Amino acid sequence: MTHEQLLAFLAVARHGTFSAASAALHKSQPAVSKLVRNLEDDLGLLLLDRAAYRPVLTDAGRQFHERARALVESTEALRGFGLALGGHVEPVLRLVVEAVTPLSCVTPVLRAIQQRFSSVRIELRTERMSGAIEALKDSSADVVIASTRGIDTRVMEERSFVAVRLAAVVHCDHPLAHAGAPVPTRLLRQHAQVVLRDSSRSEPSVDINVLAGGLRWSVTDIASKLEIIQAGMGWGGLPEHVVAPALARGTLVRLEVREFDVPQIDLFTLRRRDRAAGPVAQALWSGLAARAEQERARVAEQAPRKSPKRARVVAAQATRKRSRS
Repeated sequence: MTHEQLLAFLAVARHGTFSAASAALHKSQPAVSKLVRNLEDDLGLLLLDRAAYRPVLTDAGRQFHERARALVESTEALRGFGLALGGHVEPVLRLVVEAVTPLSCVTPVLRAIQQRFSSVRIELRTERMSGAIEALKDSSADVVIASTRGIDTRVMEERSFVAVRLAAVVHCDHPLAHAGAPVPTRLLRQHAQVVLRDSSRSEPSVDINVLAGGLRWSVTDIASKLEIIQAGMGWGGLPEHVVAPALARGTLVRLEVREFDVPQIDLFTLRRRDRAAGPVAQALWSGLAARAEQERARVAEQAPRKSPKRARVVAAQATRKRSRS
């Protein structure tokens, strides 16, 4: 039994076909098929039932799959640890973030990486909606900051990072700014909603807080969306940290939109379990986790606290309610 055989077996189980597994491993389909067959011969077990169009794990295959995946993950982690001990670092660090990510939570970590690994080239790329997850799936990113929509937790490791509040906004001189609260749906449909277009090329397109049946403008970045809304040419949802200065100045105003059913986007740091994390990628992963803890502590500190008197009143009300019931 070899590590290469295990990788081939796991790839077929994950991707569902030998052709998809061969593409993921950058090997020919006959080579992948031979690796899996040799593994089965070595073990004296049938791991995959090939009778149907897609190979299916047998009962023995399912049990073996769990142990094999754990072994490969441990081996990859050990390899990364060995590289770190040897002082070998990756030449390039690739971080992909969802467009709504507040970069103020990311740049301090990247600055620390830059100071510690001065020779490493950092590639920071922004994607939209499913585009960030796609970058992780096709291995064009080492670490991703995105929502967990559509991820396979067997393949991807996740850690909570930050929650991004969304606000529907419009320019203060726009007709919708004076339409009352909540804004009637018929009025919203009469004015262009500016929406971000999903940047994924292979994943199903995702829409968040998009009004059905209304006029629509599509853009490819947050900055363009903000500019168009500030120019009074439309309305739309944007992260609160992006619109906060304009709201404070009064150039943008909030809209109460009943159709906005996603008030916030929960972002996570994600990486693949089946790839070894080099010293730089591991430092980024750990740094983002530490930054997330700092951000949670900051939010908890700013959260309004109940006064002792108010707390006693609430407790008394709860006691009376229990006694009545």
